[in-house]
Amino acid sequence: MVIELNKQFDKRKSEIENTIKDVISKHNIELSQTIIDNMIIHLSLCVSREINGTYIHTSESQIHQLKQHEYYIIAKEIILSLENKFNVSIDKDQICYTTMYLANMDLLDIDFHFEYDLDEDILEEIINETTILIKNSLNIDLKKNKDFYSGMSLHFFPALERLQNNEQLVDNPLKDYIQAQHQIEFHCAEIFNEVVKKYYDQSFNEHELAYIALHFGTVIER
Repeated sequence: MVIELNKQFDKRKSEIENTIKDVISKHNIELSQTIIDNMIIHLSLCVSREINGTYIHTSESQIHQLKQHEYYIIAKEIILSLENKFNVSIDKDQICYTTMYLANMDLLDIDFHFEYDLDEDILEEIINETTILIKNSLNIDLKKNKDFYSGMSLHFFPALERLQNNEQLVDNPLKDYIQAQHQIEFHCAEIFNEVVKKYYDQSFNEHELAYIALHFGTVIER
């Protein structure tokens, strides 16, 4: 079952990659491969959750600001293409997230209002401390990749909000596969989790960590 899930996910991811690359090539948008990889992972998980009926709604915030961005219409083109390709309805907030990937924006570039205090300095400390621990433990220097911070922040804030609101994921169908086949990436996520626990006195479960591990993987592969 896990192998089959992985095959399905990889096939879907490949199709999404082609769609993204076709659209950004059509509009002459230049992005680093890391940003493209993160966008592919983000939208692959998004489509998979829609197909499996486990979609994660984004937080209520001022994300509507992104509708004014020049890349919003291009992001909408990507989302509509994926909806047609996979016969799903994707939450329109994902157009905003895709806009941010296309524009290579950090989540904190947007005026978000979360239900709890969100401190940019703490986020920076968490990520910096995580990169140091990973370098010391695994000899992997994530600071060499300039897109690591923005990629992590785009996934971190929604995950942190779920953590704070006791709404963590419990149905990640790729969890066992990621733990078995991506042990280094999962270990990076565990190190990240230990730092998060230090600052927030709460921990992500293994289902959440498996998704976080995929984002570490896009950077490590580069």
